[in-house]
Amino acid sequence: MALADVAACTREPLAAIDTNIAGTQSVLDAVAATDRIRRMVFVSSASVYGDGNPEETDTPELLTMRQLLESVLGRIPPQFHEFTRRRPVSVYGNTKAWGEEQTSLILGQVGTSYAIVRYFSVYGEPQTVKPNSHSWVVAWFAARAHLGLPLHLNGGGRQMRDMVHVDDIAEGTLRALVSPRAHTETVNIGTGIPTSVRQVAELVREHYPNTGFLDTPLPAGDPLGGYAATRRMENILGWKPKVTVAQGVARYVNWLRDTPAAAPGWLRESTAA
Repeated sequence: MALADVAACTREPLAAIDTNIAGTQSVLDAVAATDRIRRMVFVSSASVYGDGNPEETDTPELLTMRQLLESVLGRIPPQFHEFTRRRPVSVYGNTKAWGEEQTSLILGQVGTSYAIVRYFSVYGEPQTVKPNSHSWVVAWFAARAHLGLPLHLNGGGRQMRDMVHVDDIAEGTLRALVSPRAHTETVNIGTGIPTSVRQVAELVREHYPNTGFLDTPLPAGDPLGGYAATRRMENILGWKPKVTVAQGVARYVNWLRDTPAAAPGWLRESTAA
């Protein structure tokens, strides 16, 4: 149960509180009140990490190297470990951080098994775009390219994401539900590979060669991001994601061509207006 949209939570924080906090509490109360549930998986998000602060764990030598690389290459994306300090930069991230703590508190008190999974950037068919949202970048880019519209690169597309196909998300979540080692554990569900938003746009443009790019401002609450550390996920779940970003984008584009109504008419109309 979640209002899983950063922009919507930013615009309507009370709706985020009603759904992501009060709604989560209702679910936890119901789980805690029964002995029929063997384990609950709370779905959290990489948004709890925000932009991270890699300097906290860097040695002086690593910090110097990082500063040198950043001066030459630009921002080096942080790798987020499960024990990285949480620094959410959005209302949505705050609600997910609260949900993690509350799951541990409520279910820990009654002895019900739980696991917490932190999804990184989920994409894949049948995701479709939502008005006034900037979430789900593959769906947005593919829909706009399908309609012959330029791709909006918020913040120049420099944000880093760990793109995880929905098929892998489903398998990782199921494994967290049944794996004996996942009891009371928190694990990332990610690929461990950083991909910039601009790289995603380039992958979409390979399928729509005439697509243009348009740099746009970075929305409030949109983190610069990073990518998942996956060692704990692999050890605890005995698994790692299989779908590459290039494969996943190609699958989405093919699905969109077979399902043209998934690129909504309002998208073209709002652009014309």
